Amino acid sequence: MRKLFFLLLFALIFIVSAAFAAFNMTDVTVNFYFGDFTLPLSAVLVIAMLLGVAIGMIVLVLTTLKLRYENRRLQHRLTVSEQEINSLRILPIKDSH
Repeated sequence: MRKLFFLLLFALIFIVSAAFAAFNMTDVTVNFYFGDFTLPLSAVLVIAMLLGVAIGMIVLVLTTLKLRYENRRLQHRLTVSEQEINSLRILPIKDSH
């Protein structure tokens, strides 16, 4: 049932995208510092969306790597602290009296 839902959702998105591309075939000139490009409007929008997704994925991966490093560092500190506590528990109690 879930696969059918995602298949229908994908088909709907594909049909809407194809209709959008068919109705927006006018050429658009995109000016950059090093030159300009003339592409259909739908292609410009698809490229912009893909660049946005790629930049978002890069930021997500960098954030995830930072969190994994922090987690590994904290796990190491926890292990060292637990070893220190265990070694202190083994020591005999000495009474000064």
